[in-house]
Amino acid sequence: MFQPRYLKQAKLLYKGVTRFLHYKRDLLPPAKLDEIEKQRDALKDAIKEKDAKKIEDLTKDINRTCEKALPEMRTSELAENIEVFFVSIVIALGIRTYIAQPFQIPTGSMQPTLNGITAEYREEDPNPGFLGKAGGWFTGTTYLNVVSDHDGELASPVTITEHPFFIFRRFCRLHFKDGHTIKINAPMTQLLGELQIARHLGVNTRQVGMDNPDRTVEQVLQVPSGTRVQKGQLLARGIVRNGDHVIVNKFAYHFRRPERGEVFVFTTKNIAGIEQESRFNPNWGSQHYIKRLAGVPGDTLYIDPPELIINGKPATEPGIRRVIDQKEPGYYGYSSIGAGEKTLRTFPDDEFMALGDNSNHSSDSRFWGAVPRQNLVGPGWFCYWPLTSHWGPIK
Repeated sequence: MFQPRYLKQAKLLYKGVTRFLHYKRDLLPPAKLDEIEKQRDALKDAIKEKDAKKIEDLTKDINRTCEKALPEMRTSELAENIEVFFVSIVIALGIRTYIAQPFQIPTGSMQPTLNGITAEYREEDPNPGFLGKAGGWFTGTTYLNVVSDHDGELASPVTITEHPFFIFRRFCRLHFKDGHTIKINAPMTQLLGELQIARHLGVNTRQVGMDNPDRTVEQVLQVPSGTRVQKGQLLARGIVRNGDHVIVNKFAYHFRRPERGEVFVFTTKNIAGIEQESRFNPNWGSQHYIKRLAGVPGDTLYIDPPELIINGKPATEPGIRRVIDQKEPGYYGYSSIGAGEKTLRTFPDDEFMALGDNSNHSSDSRFWGAVPRQNLVGPGWFCYWPLTSHWGPIK
């Protein structure tokens, strides 16, 4: 027998209210409980009478009463979202702590296997237009043509500061004495180097230390007191390519031994040769380095350019051979520290040799010695950004 739609919906609402009272009876205030029961009984009568208008009014009243009956019901959706948010954070922190960690390649010591941050100066504005800039995000490319929007004297001693932006980029701020700042989307090293900001300012610059460094400031640069900048003056121009971002497998070394030839990440804590380097800043604390694992405990090694000799024989591991054979652009073999020097080094238990693929421009175990086992983080697993030819598993 045909039954009007409003009656079907009314009967479903009646069942729903009955179920609501059954599950929430112990939580409902007596007055609300009595009000909902009376409205439910009135709905039952309206269904018998097939009074569509009365059913419509009661439906609105019942929904409104039930929604307001329990205070927590009004915030349950927000509470659930907050709970999901915090659970996600806990899971993400757990993954980062015990399983995998993102890591940015800061320098060019592993090129061309993995690229650090690079920049190119351009005489003309490199702006490629809207579509080009949008594509630049995927390839990690920033196009700069920074012109001063302010007249005034630059601040001193803190003239330029470098800041992190999540894990993807670094940027700098140029500070004026009157408090005005100009943002420059480039790291300090490239701003001073290829982008030639000192030339545009017409001054010499020097880096200054910070006794109590702000965690949002990574480097500080000073220019001579009294330096002025004019509105419309060019400050920086060129292209910045962000370093590769990789995922490090922190889980692997708990279940297998580090393998010669793989790319791996380690911390610099208590590696005396690194901490004694002139460019090392104690305020930085322990850093993460990424190199190729060239020697494991028990190995005896020396470099006979371009070869790496391991235990009396040329290395055979694919990653190391790629550097030595120089068949792909950008690989030039391994170089020794001194001309014609062949220093044999045997690595004891729990010590490893780290070499950069860009041997001529890499600070590695040739200079500061072995990497202790306790400093190992894990093998480099996957390059996830930018979307260039390096995207994918690290070899």
